[in-house]
Amino acid sequence: MRSCKWWSVSSSTFAALLLWASTTSAAVNIDRTRLIFAASDKVQSLNLSNDGDTPMLIQAWTDNGDVDSSPDTSQTPIVVVPPVLRMLPGELRALRLMLSTRSQLATDRESQVWLNVYQIPPNTQATQNGARKVILPLRLRLKVFIRPDGLASPTENDEQQLRFTAEGQTLRIENPTPWFMSLTVHPGKQKELGGLMVAPKAWLAVPLSAPLAAGEMMRYDVITDSGNTRSHSLIYGHEKER
Repeated sequence: MRSCKWWSVSSSTFAALLLWASTTSAAVNIDRTRLIFAASDKVQSLNLSNDGDTPMLIQAWTDNGDVDSSPDTSQTPIVVVPPVLRMLPGELRALRLMLSTRSQLATDRESQVWLNVYQIPPNTQATQNGARKVILPLRLRLKVFIRPDGLASPTENDEQQLRFTAEGQTLRIENPTPWFMSLTVHPGKQKELGGLMVAPKAWLAVPLSAPLAAGEMMRYDVITDSGNTRSHSLIYGHEKER
């Protein structure tokens, strides 16, 4: 259904792109880290700002979780407008995401897709000796959550329904709620476990650096709808503290 052109990236170039993206700030920045379609929402928007000193070409699309997807292969119920735009240095622009249908989405829990914002700078840059070098693009991915009718925002009590079980050096996180839970876990004195997301009515297993002992204090920080965090503490092995 989408007719816009896809700028392909080879696997070797994409690997280099991921390394470059991990150490380089985006020229075009986004005003939020997630988008949420509430039960009655059909349109959501976000703002882009070109904070760099060169023009940037932007391509945006959504996918179902396949990082190798392209606008030509991805199929989600969300359409991004405009799918392609050019931004001058210092320019502000808005992207609109339109939910075309809910008919194929779950009715008892959240659904989730990814928004891709692909930044393409001028493809060459002059060096002092007159040679030209390629400038790699940058791809950002944001979570987009879609809630069915009757499902409001999760509360602090809902976040406290998460269950944590350690078996050896593996921590199992169970999410009995109808929401995706994005969180960072601080297991006792061990290094924090960040960037975690547990799907609704599902569980996630993550490795620990050492086994947890009953009575150890744990903390987990859940990302709220606003993009802020809410912290919860528990004593591992004490059900009443969970």
